[in-house]
Amino acid sequence: MAFIDFSDAALQALPTPLTQPAETLDAMERRIVALARGDGLASLKPHRKRGWFLRLILGPTPPSAMLANEQLEALRRLAVRAWHHGYTLPVSALKEARQAGYSEAKIGAVIDTIGRNRAPFRSIAA
Repeated sequence: MAFIDFSDAALQALPTPLTQPAETLDAMERRIVALARGDGLASLKPHRKRGWFLRLILGPTPPSAMLANEQLEALRRLAVRAWHHGYTLPVSALKEARQAGYSEAKIGAVIDTIGRNRAPFRSIAA
């Protein structure tokens, strides 16, 4: 069996840091990504107030998980979906983040950060 060395071809195919600058997340964005880990998909739905009867039985309406800053809220929504769906995000999540002003590189950095920190997939048989 023959061995073919593809290491030279792989180095030429990979982008260098000089040609494509890597986008990094600042401290606030990293904090929002970390906080989004504990949020469920239900936090993406609009917040409804409870009626008087439900307030009587269940107590006051809990605070909303939404952020006041619209751009950071779009980042939180993207991060929540990425924590739950991994790399198979819906196109609407990417479109919403782009409309909020995030570049493709910043969106990729968020998704890659979450992908590295996510628990690996476990099979049922193991």
